[in-house]
Order: sequence, then C-alpha cells, then structure tokens
Amino acid sequence: MGDASLSFREEVENDFKANVSGYGYHVASKIASKGLFPALFCPLGGDRMGSLIVEQLVVDEVLFDSDLVRLPFKTNVEIEFLDGSRSDFFSSSASAFLDSEKLQLALSLHTNIKAVHLSTRTLGVNPTASSFIDQTLFISPRPFICVDLNEASESPVLKRSLSNLLPYTDLFLMKDESMNEDVLKNGRFVILKGKGSLELYKAGEVVSLFSDVPELDDSDFASSLLSYLETSSFLPPDGKDMENYDIDSSIIEAFLASL
Repeated sequence: MGDASLSFREEVENDFKANVSGYGYHVASKIASKGLFPALFCPLGGDRMGSLIVEQLVVDEVLFDSDLVRLPFKTNVEIEFLDGSRSDFFSSSASAFLDSEKLQLALSLHTNIKAVHLSTRTLGVNPTASSFIDQTLFISPRPFICVDLNEASESPVLKRSLSNLLPYTDLFLMKDESMNEDVLKNGRFVILKGKGSLELYKAGEVVSLFSDVPELDDSDFASSLLSYLETSSFLPPDGKDMENYDIDSSIIEAFLASL
C-alpha cells in the first residue's frame, strides 16, 4: 500500500524526461521483476497522468484496482530541476485522499494477501494513512506487516500512524537517517541499516549485527526481503493463517546470502 507519481526530470535546460516514480511503485515493480505477483494499492487521479502510470503498471505486471486509480483528484506530479531542487503536489493530490471505504472494496477482491508493505510518505498524510492502517488491520487471514521508514519525516500524522501500528507490525525497516527511537525500543522486530552494515533488534535489544552488507537502495532492499520471505516459504500458503512471525538471525543471514 503505497504511492505512485509521474516524475519529470530536467535533462537539459527546459527539457524534461518523464517516468513513473514513487516509493510504493518502485517496491512493487521490483517484486514483480523477480517473478512474483504484487498488487499496488495506490490512489491515482482519473487524469492523463494517472493513465500513464496505469499503463506502466500493466507493462510491469503489477496488479492494481481500477477504482483506486480513477479518483476525482489530480495525480501527483514530481518535478526535478537541473539544480537538484524538487517540487511535488503530494499532499493536495489523489495520493493523500484515499478513503477507507474505497480501499475496503478494493481489498475485498483479494483473498490471498500474504504481506503488506507500508512506507513513510503515505503514512504521513490523512485520510490515506488512516485508510491504509484501518484496512491493513482488518485483512483476514492476517498478513505479515512490514513498515518501511525509508525517509526522515517530522509529520505529526506519521507519528500517530506509527503509534497505531506499533503493536501490530511484524517488522520495521529503518536506516540511520530515518531512525525512530520509539520504534527502535518497542518494535517487535526492527532492521536498522547502516553503511555496509545491518542490525537486527528484537523488542528493543540488538540480537544480531551483520557487516559487509551489500549496498542496496531502500526499494531494492525492501523488495528483495519481501521476495525472499515468499520464496523461502516463510510466508504461509494462500488463504492460510500465519503461525510464526519471528524474524530470527538465521532468516536474515540466509536473506543476505541470497543477494
């Protein structure tokens, strides 16, 4: 459950190249590239920008809900200029205005959701954040819940979102730049990524430290980990309850060896 945007990057002065971006999109498309079948629940507007993103989702073989990508709002656009400055319209776009009822209807068509990936940006703006949280916690059988703090944020909505998710999240992904002390101390399992290293926390205590970890960007790491949990049979068969949510050191060690 995440975001997708149309990004315009200035290649030379006043000449922009368009492509699909958004953290949720990158994670989902990379999972699909590994031969798995993710669905991306991302709110898009019923405009040309949204249509271009949908066309790319079809090419990438990422599932989506036709109603969630035709909301009566504008699709988010990101612009990156030659000087490195950026602007977008996330908080006033369809990305921010997903209501819980529409998401519930979309989810009702999917009966084999094994894992849910949530990330910083869409947990930092309402009503989308509340819709994602409420409906994630109602999915049955209960999925593996991964919250990915891929960027630093001071959003008060994100703070409330993390407080609400903390008792139910099976794994938090964080890095030094986006570390949340409350999550680190109280999260069930937390992976904290550093430069070339990784620490695994359980209930606030370090249980493993890994060095010489391959350098992956955040979406590569998240997509690779979720794909590994599926292909290694850590996640349950379709339609079955998950009995063991423990991410122990051996799982992380085997995952890193697979990279």
